[in-house]
Amino acid sequence: MLINWVSVFSKNSPTAIPEGMIPISAYSDIATFVFCLALIVLAVNVTNNRRDFKATLQALFVPRVRSQFFRDSKLYNEWCFALGTLFNILVQSLLFFYLLVTFLPSLANVIPLKLLYVLCFIAVLFDFFVKLGNSTLLGKLFECGNDAAIFNHSKFLYYSDNSVVLLPILAAAIYLGLPAILFAYLPFFVTTYSMMLIRTLTLKSSALSLFQFFLYFCTLEILPYLIILKILVMLR
Repeated sequence: MLINWVSVFSKNSPTAIPEGMIPISAYSDIATFVFCLALIVLAVNVTNNRRDFKATLQALFVPRVRSQFFRDSKLYNEWCFALGTLFNILVQSLLFFYLLVTFLPSLANVIPLKLLYVLCFIAVLFDFFVKLGNSTLLGKLFECGNDAAIFNHSKFLYYSDNSVVLLPILAAAIYLGLPAILFAYLPFFVTTYSMMLIRTLTLKSSALSLFQFFLYFCTLEILPYLIILKILVMLR
């Protein structure tokens, strides 16, 4: 069965897909493969890094755990960060893929679905490393490396919480054929995004002013998504 899941990326895609919503049967193999891979990564992470994984899920909401987490964990040197990041990218890329095939089905007649998911994965991976690199570079240039590290940690906590909550909701939306189920995820998304933003704004960096951080946040954290949304609306 695992061989069948791996082989979904080598099979030939249909030459044309009718206009309208793409049926789940057209991409169920891709979704199943990604779900299984994400669950395997999550299981390995929980098994080998139980303490850090638990702290990762709690830290955004519990100040005491968050302080201890930042003080005791060397997250960037541990498998917890690598496995957690891979899990987050798998879930986010599948969400991106699902939104595209749901609201922009005409793309399937231009790009094979399997290639479309690979492009979604690459896009999310690129987005992650570009933002991580930019914030790290900013920390070095303005001599606020500790603040940059805390910001990157906060984003990791935010993405981890959202990916764990999003996974079952996304599975229900895909296999039940009900995109509206994703609206159940919005309250959690808004809450965690607001908390991450508040935690970051209260860093009180001596090297960066609030205005400088606001420019950075709007330029690199918000503007790219607005541009992508604008392009997708134009294509639709």
